[in-house]
Amino acid sequence: MNENLFQIILSAIPVIGALITCFIIPYIRAGTDSTKLAQYKEWASLAVKAAEMLWQETGQGKDKKSYAVRFLSSLFNARKTVITEEQLSVLIEAAVKEMKELERTEAI
Repeated sequence: MNENLFQIILSAIPVIGALITCFIIPYIRAGTDSTKLAQYKEWASLAVKAAEMLWQETGQGKDKKSYAVRFLSSLFNARKTVITEEQLSVLIEAAVKEMKELERTEAI
């Protein structure tokens, strides 16, 4: 009886390993990616606010965006490219839109 139980356990180990590889590891990675995205969003919001403080006059949108892209790129891509310039641009645009919506709600 012990020999049969041992054989069952030995045959179950690869199945358990395959299940872990197929389901659990991607689930953990997805959680990590969403955490990183939240951090990127937060930093983009801070970069946009800093650019708004540096250039308070109107008509300086390109300079503000350029500053935010350079700042975020130096922050996240110091050693290797983690996030592309297009992705940074999308994050910055989202932060600007969020900031404008917040200003509108505060004005009402």
